[in-house]
Amino acid sequence: MKDLDTLCKVMNSGDIKRYHTLTTIGEQTNATHSWGVAVIATYLHPNLSAKILLKALMHDVGEIETGDIPAPVKWENPELKKQLHLLEEKVARNLEIDYDLTDYEQTIFKQADMFELLFFCVKQRRLGNRHITHVFSNGVEKLSNGSLNEQGNKLLGFLLTTYGGL
Repeated sequence: MKDLDTLCKVMNSGDIKRYHTLTTIGEQTNATHSWGVAVIATYLHPNLSAKILLKALMHDVGEIETGDIPAPVKWENPELKKQLHLLEEKVARNLEIDYDLTDYEQTIFKQADMFELLFFCVKQRRLGNRHITHVFSNGVEKLSNGSLNEQGNKLLGFLLTTYGGL
């Protein structure tokens, strides 16, 4: 990072609330989510580059400009998704935290991001939230495209079994 102003913006982005349009028990911030994505990425592929870990830790910093727009809104509005992505990329470039990933690294990153959502849903279900099932189902659907490695398949099986047993 280039200066203290950048550091402060990145740090403040960690306070952005996720799932603000859903009923949840407690809340999740971008900081908690991003840490989870980085940890899961190292599980999926233990020998990752620092670049993908930095991307995992800072991938939602652009939300300091946009807030956390729910994924279903973006899925239903491709043009909005594109414009939000461009704005978030611009923020990352301006803060010099834009990390270009290889196609493989991008796949691992996206999977880790979605797996973190599933972990959040399992935690919510354990706490008694029965209204999170559609979020869990959306995450499973996004991961069920056949591109998971052995670790990913094991993790998906574990999370499906855990969620179903609650």
